[in-house]
Amino acid sequence: MRNRKQHRTERVLDRWVNIFFTLALIFVFILYGDAQDHQQILTGVFLAALFSILAFIINWLTIDGAISAAIFGSIAYGLGGMQGAAIVLAFFISGSILSKDLISKEGFLEKKFRRDGKQVWANGFWFAIWILCWFLTEKEIFLIAGVTAIAMSASDTWATEIGDKRIKGKTWLMTNWQRVQPGTDGGVSIFGTLAALLGAVFIAGIFWVLKMSISFSSIIVISLIGFSGCLVDSYIGARFQNRDYKFSWLTLFGRENMYVSNNFVNWISAGIASLISLILILIIGV
Repeated sequence: MRNRKQHRTERVLDRWVNIFFTLALIFVFILYGDAQDHQQILTGVFLAALFSILAFIINWLTIDGAISAAIFGSIAYGLGGMQGAAIVLAFFISGSILSKDLISKEGFLEKKFRRDGKQVWANGFWFAIWILCWFLTEKEIFLIAGVTAIAMSASDTWATEIGDKRIKGKTWLMTNWQRVQPGTDGGVSIFGTLAALLGAVFIAGIFWVLKMSISFSSIIVISLIGFSGCLVDSYIGARFQNRDYKFSWLTLFGRENMYVSNNFVNWISAGIASLISLILILIIGV
């Protein structure tokens, strides 16, 4: 019963996020964009819709995941250009390939994993926010913060898929360092940690290739904070995930408690990582 209510709540939130970013894109298109921006945004909408349909057909996305990905992709390319689109595609394609559990069955490959809308925004919300800020202000600190959020998501995905599912080794709980089974919320392993670091460096490296003018110190910040965000994700997961918490202010929204899901943990960890990277870049400079 709780899972059903939580699922409905997350679907409602997913729809509101879709509406928010759709309106934000329309707002930018009408009030801020010039002719070149209009062309790029419209191209982004077309390509994102095409890619999302293809991802749905090959079982990488659910229907609501395809809708969210189309909106997210429109912002990534429409406002972020080729560099924004390439960063998102690098994360999504690598994560989807690693997440596949392929089983040969009568000559066919049965793909068992699809990302839904909640997962799209859990990983992409902060990137979309910071890209929007970057487009409106042209301040590169926001672009770096957005890339850091994706680096954290890639780090977490690579750690989970490689360290927990493909190379199962000794795993310890982040809070007390006791041995636990691979796949336990908040569990860390040697291979998973190495995979997490590689995932963050992978995104930072692609960003550096696409934007050679960026300083090497910014690339280091993206890599290290993206990786650290994955460790924060593990700690929050170990302490709070899959539990209900009561807050008096939730009654304002017609709820009595809040359930901390994996999507929420991913979302808040990516937000923390991107904010820390923004602060560091402000301190050391771009």
